[in-house]
Amino acid sequence: MRHLIALVLFVFSISTQAQTLFVSDVDDTIKLANVLDISEAARYAFDDKSRFMGMSELYNLIAKENSDLSIVYLSKAPEWFMKGTHRSFLTKGKFPQGTYIGRTNYDGDVHKIKNLRKLMNDIKPRKVIFIGDNGEQDADVYAEIVKEYANQGIEFHQFIRIVYSKTFFVEWGAQLLDGQIGFVTPIEIALELEKEHLLSSQSVQSLMTTVAVDLIKAKTYGAEGDVAFPYFVNCSDFVWKWDDSLPRFDVMPLLKARIVDRCRIKP
Repeated sequence: MRHLIALVLFVFSISTQAQTLFVSDVDDTIKLANVLDISEAARYAFDDKSRFMGMSELYNLIAKENSDLSIVYLSKAPEWFMKGTHRSFLTKGKFPQGTYIGRTNYDGDVHKIKNLRKLMNDIKPRKVIFIGDNGEQDADVYAEIVKEYANQGIEFHQFIRIVYSKTFFVEWGAQLLDGQIGFVTPIEIALELEKEHLLSSQSVQSLMTTVAVDLIKAKTYGAEGDVAFPYFVNCSDFVWKWDDSLPRFDVMPLLKARIVDRCRIKP
C-alpha cells in the first residue's frame, strides 16, 4: 500500500509539468549484478558501490539539459530485499535524484509493464527515454509500451545494454526489437541522444574528454568498483554503428578498438 501511495503522490506532483519521462533499470544496466547466474549474483546482492563506468555522469548530463525530465529507477528486484542496497547505490554513485520503484511481493512478472502503463497514463509525456539491459524483460517490456502508445505521437528512445550474448553452448540475453539500440558504454547513448537534440554537443565532448578516456584505460575484465567491462559481460552480439563519430573526436577510434577487442566483434 505504501508503495502505491508513493507512486500516486509522485505522479501527481509531476503530471502537470513533465514532458520527458526517463526510466532506467538498475541491475545489470547501471549496477553490476550478473543476474542470470544465481551463484555469481549473490556476490553483488549487497554491493552498493560497483557500477558501470560513466553511467551516472551521462544521467546527470541528461538531467541537467532537460529541465522537464522526470526520472524513475524501475527495478524488478523485490523491494523488501534490494530497496536499501539500490537506494544506497544510487546515492553513492551520484546518480540524479528520481523515484525508485521496486517489485512488491504480489506483482511478479507484470511489475514493470504495470508501473510503466501507470506512469505513461498519468504523466502523459511527449518524450520517453528507456534504458535497460538484455538480461531479463527490459527489451520486451519497453517494446510493448512503445506498441501500446504508438498512436499518441510520443517520441520514444530505447537503449539496451548488451550484457549477455550467444555462446557455443547456450544463448543468453533477450533479442533487441525494432527501434532499440544496443550499447556497451554510455558513449553510444550520448551520441544517439545528441542526434535527437536531447543532449548537447558540449556534453558529448565533456564525456569524450573524461569518461571515454577512462573507458579506454579500464581493465578488460573488471569485478568491482567503477567498472567499464565487467568480467561476466559477453557483448559479442553488440553491433557498432558510430563510425560517423570517428573523425569528430580523437578518442573515438581508440574507444571503438577497445570495444571491438573486448567484445570480440568484427570491426
